Amino acid sequence: MNPYTTDTTPEAEEVQLQLIRQMSPDQRVAMSLRMTNRLILECKNAIRREHPNWNEQEVGLAVIRVNYGDELYLAVKAYLSERSHEQR
Repeated sequence: MNPYTTDTTPEAEEVQLQLIRQMSPDQRVAMSLRMTNRLILECKNAIRREHPNWNEQEVGLAVIRVNYGDELYLAVKAYLSERSHEQR
């Protein structure tokens, strides 16, 4: 099996996999959600460090662009722009 990380020894990786295999499906989902939320938070923090003057919407759009690409970024940006014009 190819390692899924480059900084974990094969022995440590096997222990991690054994622990994951022992989890219930609910525990695996909860862990996945926590890890995903942490990743999004770290991505936002990195963007904020690079662009400290950006508001939350700009940071959120940057997260979309970095993780999902220009097509979705442009679609969400257009939607938000249209929505803000409708609310005026």
